[in-house]
Amino acid sequence: MRMLLRAAVLLVVSVAAPGSAYPQKATEQFIPLGQSPGVSGKLTWIGEIVGTDIPQRTLSIGGAQAAHTVKITEKTRIFLDRSKLKQTNLTGTFADLQKGRRVEVKYGDPVLKQETEWVKVEITQP
Repeated sequence: MRMLLRAAVLLVVSVAAPGSAYPQKATEQFIPLGQSPGVSGKLTWIGEIVGTDIPQRTLSIGGAQAAHTVKITEKTRIFLDRSKLKQTNLTGTFADLQKGRRVEVKYGDPVLKQETEWVKVEITQP
């Protein structure tokens, strides 16, 4: 009986686990900067925008560690985190990546840390 129960639990876990990341991707826009479960601080970089290069579509971020530059691709999703204003978060554009704003960047490849999957921009003024 225990073997059957263990097998059933393993089956449920293995079926549920692969799809568990998808709901977070679908709702990532609505999660405040720095609060993505299992992602923030582990697979992301949080810091302040120190510069952008429009022709190269790059973003330079300063933080507790040294400054880091990442590529913003056509696939990069940009979210405007307006939770401090108690307003709904919105989808943003490259133009929203302004010097001095706090951001969280999730890399497309956490090893190379060059191209971004998404960027959250903290909006603190209307």
